[in-house]
Amino acid sequence: MKRLLLAVAVAACSSAPQTKPANEPATGATATQTPPSPANPPGAATAGTPSPAPPAAGQPATPPASGAAGSAVAQAKPEPPSIDESAMDKSIDPCTDFYQYACGSWLKKTPIPEDRASWGRGFSEIFQRNEALMHDILEKNARGEADSADPFSQKVGDFYGTCMDEQKAETASLQTLQSDLKRIEGIRDAKGLAREVAYLQARGANAFFGFGPQQDFKDATQVIGGADQGGLGLPDRDYYLKDDARMKELRALYQDHVARMLTLAGAPETAAKQQAQVVMNLETALAKVSMDKVERRDPNKVYHRLERTGLKKAAPHFLWDDYFAELGAPDVQAINVLVPGFFSGMDKLVAQPSKLNDVRTYLRWTAVESAANALGRSFVEEKFRLTKALTGAKAILPRWKRCVQMTNNAMGEAVGRSFVAATIGDEGKKIASEIIEGIEGAFERNLAEVSWMDEAARAASKDKLKKINNKIAYPKKWRDYSSMDIGKESLLANLNEAARFETKRDLDKISKPVDRNDFQLSPVAVNAYYDPSLNEMVFLAGIMQTPFFKTGAPEPANYGGLGMVAGHELTHGFDDQGRQFDGDGNLHEWWSKNVSDAFNERAECVAKQYDAYPAVDDTKLNGHLTLGENIADIGGLKMALQALRQKRGGQVEPKTEQDFFVGFAQTWCTNYRPEAARLQAQTNPHSTAQWRVNGPVSDNPDFAKAFSCKAGAAMAPQNRCTVW
Repeated sequence: MKRLLLAVAVAACSSAPQTKPANEPATGATATQTPPSPANPPGAATAGTPSPAPPAAGQPATPPASGAAGSAVAQAKPEPPSIDESAMDKSIDPCTDFYQYACGSWLKKTPIPEDRASWGRGFSEIFQRNEALMHDILEKNARGEADSADPFSQKVGDFYGTCMDEQKAETASLQTLQSDLKRIEGIRDAKGLAREVAYLQARGANAFFGFGPQQDFKDATQVIGGADQGGLGLPDRDYYLKDDARMKELRALYQDHVARMLTLAGAPETAAKQQAQVVMNLETALAKVSMDKVERRDPNKVYHRLERTGLKKAAPHFLWDDYFAELGAPDVQAINVLVPGFFSGMDKLVAQPSKLNDVRTYLRWTAVESAANALGRSFVEEKFRLTKALTGAKAILPRWKRCVQMTNNAMGEAVGRSFVAATIGDEGKKIASEIIEGIEGAFERNLAEVSWMDEAARAASKDKLKKINNKIAYPKKWRDYSSMDIGKESLLANLNEAARFETKRDLDKISKPVDRNDFQLSPVAVNAYYDPSLNEMVFLAGIMQTPFFKTGAPEPANYGGLGMVAGHELTHGFDDQGRQFDGDGNLHEWWSKNVSDAFNERAECVAKQYDAYPAVDDTKLNGHLTLGENIADIGGLKMALQALRQKRGGQVEPKTEQDFFVGFAQTWCTNYRPEAARLQAQTNPHSTAQWRVNGPVSDNPDFAKAFSCKAGAAMAPQNRCTVW
């Protein structure tokens, strides 16, 4: 249940119990790049869930010549000013539409790249610069140049070099897939089925469900197993269940997509069409027993310590002992079954021997789908056809970009070591730490002024605040990739090996003390997150750049950027989900009923406010799906300004406050394709960029004062929604 500042819309189909945050993805052979996107819970390498960032290789574009690392740098835009007056549209009244005032000129003059579904001044441009630097690093690794910062640089270089070889994607990777398909065809009984599901999951396939480690919600010192719903190829259960015209059109396209992919993998065309119908029927059955995204936001509704015995009762026809033996966790007993009804529904699909052929068909599809990004151009182009319909992206990412991202996903901390050595200095980390500490101080001072809390809740909240652990930039101890066996022939084999490595690393956590040094994201990620079970905030090196942060930048810019990010993550500890976990990370009600009711009343005000905001066309935001993120945005902005004032001795000039708000808004300047905005509104726990700016500022009376907004203006409503 990590709470990210950013994630990506197409990854929203994944919901593993580990709930690792996603890296910047390139799902479906294109980076969706939805900056203010979801904090859904995808398990990055959790068994049974797809990698949240599976960039494809084997695309049809011509890759850059080997050794032409400078070409990547040339494509990355130079670092922008922290506060960019040229991005503003000062013809707009800031009290009417502050987002357009701060970002209007940038929005007009900045097209979305063809290979992107959206493009933002903050996340996207930082990601582009990070990507260019990683490209330089990986090109050198692939040439065998030693890297003193990374003892695994040769292994990293071999992975990247194999990815860049398009011919091997057409041959060696396809041979790896054919071996998998042959093995699936050999399933003859329930034992073979259970073992094959485990085998596929351990290598990244989204087969039926997900299994991985999670902290026990009721005892945060324990790492237990978590079994969760999964198995869908479309972004969300509603894509299978809603009957509006667009959803019907997408389902028809998806079924045709499945048929074409199976044909590419060797099935006769007529048989492939029949098999696609089988896949659609089975996935629809899984969707019907899946919990919706809003309901899943309640941690109490996804906590059921049923143990292995309870899992067997929920799905008695699935041979769990054989599954866990093949997965590599034969002794696991302590298990949270997040959605028991899902497993009961799944059991009906595997219970009848007469349906075994249908199940084999479904598993063949999951194998093909998870492998597609590592195969030849025909697979990549077909996968992109679906991505284009979902996100609106116009072109497939260049091969080198997808290989950079794929390598980072496979060995993020190895790549991250070199990246950190080239970017983050001790002085920058020190200043960032001071900003984060200032935000914590602001939150503590604000607690004393919260009128709806009683003294017991105030004291307990202050205790939780003091227990928050901060991780900044990169881990104290780097991950050891010695046991990962990377070859130079099959990219798919390398991907399978990387997934196997991560699966084993994750499963080894079960029944052991919590590792508080573990980072859930690569240091390169342009992101930050809060974990309620660990009660910790994590700020990655990748996000500690302009416009969020820069050593020597004006303080209003750093506080409007990184300060707001820190305030956002901190407020997650006290949003509608985080508030249910105490300072030790345990799930229970630690406020009185009166205080909880007062909180819920204010939270409902926020939900209704955001329900009214349009995302695109007639599609509006879902105020309850985005509730936690909106509470965090509103609270984070307030805390960041208070911290800036404290840093300046308690008072700042009106122009300084205006710069603070402009700096904040310009981190979110984002252009969307209509499909991407719609996908985000329907599946994403984050609001679209316009409302991540206008929502929080309209709820902030200090904004109205700074810009002399009259009461009743759009950005200065008579009735504001404020939780913290």
